[in-house]
Amino acid sequence: MAPAKKAAAKKTAAKKTAAKKTAAKKTAKKTAAKKTAAKKTAKKGAKKAARKSSKTSSRKSAAQANVVVASKVKESVKAQDVRMSSDFPEALNAEIQATIDRAVQRAKDNNRGTVRPTDL
Repeated sequence: MAPAKKAAAKKTAAKKTAAKKTAAKKTAKKTAAKKTAAKKTAKKGAKKAARKSSKTSSRKSAAQANVVVASKVKESVKAQDVRMSSDFPEALNAEIQATIDRAVQRAKDNNRGTVRPTDL
C-alpha cells in the first residue's frame, strides 16, 4: 500500500472513531436527560401524594386543629403581668376543643345542625 493511501486510511479510521465517540456522548446526554426527567416526575408525584395525604389528614384531624393563637394568648396573659409557660397554649387548645365537642354533641342531641351559645 502506498504511504498516501495508508495516511488516508488512518484519517478515515480516526474520523470513524471520533464519530463513534460523539455518538456515545450524545447517547449519554440523552440517557442523563431521561434520568433527570424521571427524577423530576418522581418528585412531582411524591409532592402530589404528600399534598393529597396532608389534605385528607387535615380533614380527619380537623377536630385536632389549633383553635387558639398562641401569640394572642401570650399577649392576653402578659397584659395581666403574668408569665406563660410554653405548653399553656396547647393545654388551652385542648380545653377549648373539649368545650366545642360538648357543645356540638348537645346540639346533635337536640336535633339541631347549628351550635348555639346555649350549648356551652
